[in-house]
Amino acid sequence: MRVSTNMIYDQGVRALQTQSAALLYTEQQIATGRKILTPADDPVASARALDVTQSRSVNKQFTTNQGYAEDALKLVEGQLDGAGEIIQYARGRVLAAGNPALSDSDRSSIATDLSAQFDAMLAIANTRDANGDYLFAGYQSNTTPFADSATAGVRGAAYAGDQGTRTMQVSSSRFMPVSFAGEQVFGSGGGSVFKVLGEFISALETGTNVSGAVTDALGGLDQSLDKVLTVRAQIGSQLVEVEQLGFIGSDLDLQYATTLSGLQDLDYN
Repeated sequence: MRVSTNMIYDQGVRALQTQSAALLYTEQQIATGRKILTPADDPVASARALDVTQSRSVNKQFTTNQGYAEDALKLVEGQLDGAGEIIQYARGRVLAAGNPALSDSDRSSIATDLSAQFDAMLAIANTRDANGDYLFAGYQSNTTPFADSATAGVRGAAYAGDQGTRTMQVSSSRFMPVSFAGEQVFGSGGGSVFKVLGEFISALETGTNVSGAVTDALGGLDQSLDKVLTVRAQIGSQLVEVEQLGFIGSDLDLQYATTLSGLQDLDYN
């Protein structure tokens, strides 16, 4: 076979082009810090890196949701803290009203005070979040859960929400409650904190069987406080869970980052 000058020249050009392409590829690797520039470079590693990236993205979304859930739970917890303080204060006023030495004027003053506490409790029960949704209306987040009403001259507030509980996905298998139905917290019908306060205020204002009203009110307020404390205990447990999920999420993110680095990052040496 004759080797012509043109063949030698063409071989030299191809060799230079190959070396130039290799040099360009290396420069691109160095510039990006990635050893895989296209899926064709390593199809298996590229597919694995895509899977890990998607898993890491989902994990980050769960972490974001955990932050939202924590904020929502802390908002509810703060409102329930206020509700508990009102109930305990009202209980003290009920005990004071049972003193037989009090005058009608004294009892009227206590009734006025408790009426203000009724209004404060109603405001808590109708609290909205930053999005304007009612915290204690169940799924009926646009419906005022408790409306001030009066039956036979006795103040009260009937529940207008439902029993739904809004949840937020904070892990692959956990949908955490972030709202609570108003009946669960404040009661409804014969057992609501509003009925208890309303009936006692009426008894003070009319002077009807005050001693019996004191006994009934104390029992009703104790039941109301138990409801509030039960929900607060649940929230406390959920906040601990959110914190633990945050730790797990951080560890997972580190694992994903390490795996991606092994699959994609360039070994400069």
